[in-house]
Amino acid sequence: MTTRQPAPIREFHKPGRSFRRSFRKLPQAMKQELGVVIDELCAGNLSSGRRYEKLASTDNLYSVRLSRAYRFVFLLDPDSGTAWPVAVGPHDEAYSRALTRLRRHRH
Repeated sequence: MTTRQPAPIREFHKPGRSFRRSFRKLPQAMKQELGVVIDELCAGNLSSGRRYEKLASTDNLYSVRLSRAYRFVFLLDPDSGTAWPVAVGPHDEAYSRALTRLRRHRH
């Protein structure tokens, strides 16, 4: 379910070790694209085709397209505008890691 243009994100918290490890494995072009996406999210002005969406059956977990194959997943507190990077990588892998991490932190 694609959502409308997001409100600007005021702050991204420092990513955890798992996210940093995934980031290091990204192709250079995707690392650069992630920087562009974060800038767009902070400005509240995503480029068309980014497919900003809230992931179903989760609380405040969102996804943004970096490319056809890569996704950036983050938790967002919409009231404060604060976000936490959760996962980045190939589509299915990023979603799987994000949902696994979310389940671990709830227990």
